[in-house]
Amino acid sequence: MTAAHKNNHLLIGTPAKVIADGPILMRHCRSIFEGITLAQQQSLDRIFLVYSEIPEPKPQALEALHQVCPEATLSLLIRMVEEPSVHEWLRSCSWANGWVDYLICPLNAKVLISEKATDMQALSDITADVREKDRRIRELSVLVTQDDLTDLKNRRYLRQFLPAIVQKAEATDCQVTLLLFDIDDFKHYNDAYGHSVGDDVLRQTAKLIRRCCRDQDVVARLGGDEFAVIFWDVPENQPHQSSASDRRKSSRDHPRKAVFMAERFRSEMSDTPFDQLGPQGKGSLTISGGLATFPTDATNARQLFEKADQAMLEAKRSGKNRIYLVGNPQ
Repeated sequence: MTAAHKNNHLLIGTPAKVIADGPILMRHCRSIFEGITLAQQQSLDRIFLVYSEIPEPKPQALEALHQVCPEATLSLLIRMVEEPSVHEWLRSCSWANGWVDYLICPLNAKVLISEKATDMQALSDITADVREKDRRIRELSVLVTQDDLTDLKNRRYLRQFLPAIVQKAEATDCQVTLLLFDIDDFKHYNDAYGHSVGDDVLRQTAKLIRRCCRDQDVVARLGGDEFAVIFWDVPENQPHQSSASDRRKSSRDHPRKAVFMAERFRSEMSDTPFDQLGPQGKGSLTISGGLATFPTDATNARQLFEKADQAMLEAKRSGKNRIYLVGNPQ
């Protein structure tokens, strides 16, 4: 493999933070400023960036890199806990569409460039193969972490994300609130109207809860009619840019915000006409849920889940159609 071929791909950042195994078969530099200098000196096909090491404001730094090498694909190497904010930024950033993607670390960062590539056409074909492989990896990642009925995150993702965000909250002195809820008497509607109608109700429920949450909050379907929401706050030194005007910004009164959003969702569920259920559709569907907050109610992710689950059971026992905050009715 020639040096020219290696230089067509660039890794910016600390390799140990992203690479699970395998050698680094590409050009490497430590900072985005060095990367911009290299991009001005030579043509690059693809640039990998360790997202946590990009200086603030990250969007402007990335745009500066893109301006000096507009033909290169920019791949952000992120931790799972960073995915919600990165995903929302990509959705709201017009110039990044088609040019910026991301991969969840750790991963194998080998660049698959054949030693026999001796001309630009061959190199182009191989680069296309690498991009196709990455596209398939992203699709598989979605299948593994996304619920195929509602397009929400699934139980597997929640189990991985919750400990990560609790650890981040502990390090940054922030709070995390977990809401667990299900639809009251959902089995009755499934039995009375059929599973197809039940699936429509679950999809509509998913849309309602996402509309009531902030951009960074993670909404997941755990299975059946059981759902979870992780409310977490972006640290003040990491401002989050919302792309939806009706969503609320983070603030220090985090638990009160989470209770408010949960109650807003419960009220909307009761007021929304579920046309699939006929004339009785409006006002017939209710939810019962439980809220618990780290670090007030739990010291780790497992305890947080258990406390929220206990609060949800209390809401069920107390007559349903209500939200409990660690055993206290709201």
